[in-house]
Amino acid sequence: MMKKFLTPNEAADYLGVSEEELQKAVDKGKIATYRIGGIYTRFRVDDLNSYHRKGPGRGGQRQSTTFSDRIKDFFYFNDFYIYSGIAVIVVLYFIFK
Repeated sequence: MMKKFLTPNEAADYLGVSEEELQKAVDKGKIATYRIGGIYTRFRVDDLNSYHRKGPGRGGQRQSTTFSDRIKDFFYFNDFYIYSGIAVIVVLYFIFK
């Protein structure tokens, strides 16, 4: 199963380019990136496929993300915290019942 998001190193390998070339494409706005926790940069496989289809010289545009995509991404990255919060609430409920 392919991961939905890739690290910069994995994304460069996926596209068959160096990390420097990948960073240049990001700086020019040809590939969208996602920041996780404000620290880690990740690339969506769909964005990389779109960039690859358009070709590096064709000037791919950033795709606007829809609200539903943003919600899906939120739950994808924060599912651990959501489940942990629910577990804590359940435990506290039974303690203070």
